[in-house]
Amino acid sequence: MITNKRSSGRRKLPQQKRSREMVAKIVETTAALLRTTDPAQLTTNLIADRAGISKGSLYQYFADKDEILEAAIEHFAAEQAPAVEERLRTLTLVPPEEAMAASIDILIDLTIANRNLVRYLAERPDHVRTFENIAGLNATLMALSTLHMNHYRDQYRDELSPNALAWLFFNMAVATTLRYVEADDPIRLDELRAGLKFASSGLLAGRRG
Repeated sequence: MITNKRSSGRRKLPQQKRSREMVAKIVETTAALLRTTDPAQLTTNLIADRAGISKGSLYQYFADKDEILEAAIEHFAAEQAPAVEERLRTLTLVPPEEAMAASIDILIDLTIANRNLVRYLAERPDHVRTFENIAGLNATLMALSTLHMNHYRDQYRDELSPNALAWLFFNMAVATTLRYVEADDPIRLDELRAGLKFASSGLLAGRRG
């Protein structure tokens, strides 16, 4: 369900089953296109063609392409979140160095697989908030990281609280990976992985990075 500010500007809210199905078809088609097409390159003509409907039908329910994209981004985020969350949950009780390395790989793989969408969202803060609120991955990763670091408290730096450890790990990994994509891969991908894992090891007891 779409609950953000822009969605209230739709030209026609779907009431009947047929209308709801039409909106779902438009949104699902656009979400599928987001996997392979740069969002900036998507057009209403392409969306209508892939959905097998007329362009006019799009505008019965959405004012413009941005509204369609926002709805599709919500759908895309909600669709991906459960699988990613489950992968992260399996790492909660895994030993620290292995857990951090696996979390970094999950984050990098997710970001690289959706690099076009990441770049598009980087220029549109409102859409980023929509994606984060629906997917909930930021909150999930923070919560699971804090739980993990509490469980393995004696293996992490004792001058930092579990919450601080989780915050530092999460923001270091996320910010660096996003910057990597936005900067058009300034270093090799294997160097990004190795560098983040090396840097995160500085959070462990007895390590100095």
